Amino acid sequence: MAANITYKCPTCGAELYWTADKNCFECEYCGDSFSLSQLEDLNQTAQPEQKAERHEEVEEGEYTSSNDGTVGDDLVKYTCSHCGAEIVTDRATAATVCVYCGSAVIMGEQITDDFTPDYIIPFKVDKSKVMDEFKSFSKKPLTPKEFDCDKIVDKMQGVYIPFWLYSGKCDGEFDGEGINIKKWRTGNYAYTEKSFFAVHRKGIVNFDKVPVDASSKTENDAMDSIEPFDYSQMVDFNTAYLSGFLAERFDEDSDKCFARARERIENTTLDELKKSCDYDEVNSRRYDKKIKLSDAEYALLPTWLLYTTYKDKKYFFAMNGQTGKFIGNLPIDKVKLVIYSLLGGIGGSIIGAILGMF
Repeated sequence: MAANITYKCPTCGAELYWTADKNCFECEYCGDSFSLSQLEDLNQTAQPEQKAERHEEVEEGEYTSSNDGTVGDDLVKYTCSHCGAEIVTDRATAATVCVYCGSAVIMGEQITDDFTPDYIIPFKVDKSKVMDEFKSFSKKPLTPKEFDCDKIVDKMQGVYIPFWLYSGKCDGEFDGEGINIKKWRTGNYAYTEKSFFAVHRKGIVNFDKVPVDASSKTENDAMDSIEPFDYSQMVDFNTAYLSGFLAERFDEDSDKCFARARERIENTTLDELKKSCDYDEVNSRRYDKKIKLSDAEYALLPTWLLYTTYKDKKYFFAMNGQTGKFIGNLPIDKVKLVIYSLLGGIGGSIIGAILGMF
């Protein structure tokens, strides 16, 4: 059995949802809003209403995709306790929204025991602002003129993505070569002089909460690109923040994900050691490193995901649900690209005027 956890408005009894732009919980019916501390004082989050729902396995061939917009092929189904509709979702889904009645559905079994997050950063960017940012992001010189943001969005979701946050220290030591470069001109001749020096550096770099997404269904490069998140706004996990959004639990453990964190930590340590050298360039020849991990914490971080189709080709975009940072790959108009390449040596204003004609 799974639990559908709902949060009721203390004023009228209707369902409460987290409102990103107002940074509070708001009732869609009476309009009253509440902070988490107010709900706790009113005993709304300590004992949320839980309604038992049947969790059934999907038979082979019964469904080929979810009906709630989640991405994955390991499907299960629930019965919405609000309207009785069948919700087909990925097995790792921890929270979703019923596509039939719009009610928030939080699967209690997905966020208990080892799957209980330590932290969460609540959404700060409201859904109404996502399309504005998408339109602004798409206004690039080479974007096709027919790329109409209002018409090509297939799906837009606010999703809490699971992340592992690694803390500890890295001992690094390298031998290399420092280079100082001197340039000057004499008449019509340009000269470059390089001086080479032996370099040795050793030090310790402490790292705190290095993030790695813990879902096999999300694109690692995309999740890396929407960083950083502001940890000063991170709070202890509470299921109330999930209301009205999708959420996933991790399906890759901290040991598996640490390989990606290790590479970032080791590279950052080497960069920091190089920065301590007072040379124009520093090349490393030998680099020894040793990481001592002190903690791996589990957090849910806010992300807006957009899926679009343009000329039968799929495109994916993501936005940091806290800072608004937007990333993605836009289609390129081939005619504009040719003109841009041919006129690469002409001033930007002239190029812009010509591109504006297409």
